[in-house]
Amino acid sequence: QPASAVPSVPSLALMVAVEQTRCGFDSLLLEGHPTFSWLARDSSKPGRRQGGGVECWVAHASPDCAKRLLKSSRRRGGGGPRGVREEVARGALYTSHEGPSSERLYSTFPQAVVRELVPPLQRLLSELSDAVGAVPPEVLVAEGHRWGAAFPASSFAAAGSGEGRFYLDERNAFAACGDYFSPFPGRVEGAWISGTSLADALLARQATS
Repeated sequence: QPASAVPSVPSLALMVAVEQTRCGFDSLLLEGHPTFSWLARDSSKPGRRQGGGVECWVAHASPDCAKRLLKSSRRRGGGGPRGVREEVARGALYTSHEGPSSERLYSTFPQAVVRELVPPLQRLLSELSDAVGAVPPEVLVAEGHRWGAAFPASSFAAAGSGEGRFYLDERNAFAACGDYFSPFPGRVEGAWISGTSLADALLARQATS
């Protein structure tokens, strides 16, 4: 029950394969940006295919942007922002092979996410490029995803929760950890700290039992 009191905020995620960007970073937190809160060059992760002049990027919409687009979707009947549902009824359909410049429109909310977020992401990657006079990179493939309960609006801290890093109820043999716990709620670093803190606590109890 205490966990249910922690509100979640939705997010929209966009994954794109683009021409090489020449951006001098692999991940970036954006504070105050009107459209995006986080960018990551997914193809930079160990074991991921690199080269060939193509990069894979993942972008998370900012909370305000996600809220605006989701509200627009509900107002228009769930088909996506800017009247996508009505245009789909006329037979319009987007496929990734046609590219985001296609005049044909999108048939689902994830595809509407692509339509709304690809252009600003192209502009942002161009602005962040180390290349002088860089133009927006061509998007080869794009996929959108709706993440209904993406991030906690606040961290979960309750009695028996290990200083807010995890939850441990020894009486009922129940434990929980994850990114809903402090010190970094909603971030992978917080999930790792929460999990390792809980593991240390359990191992310490086992050693003294």
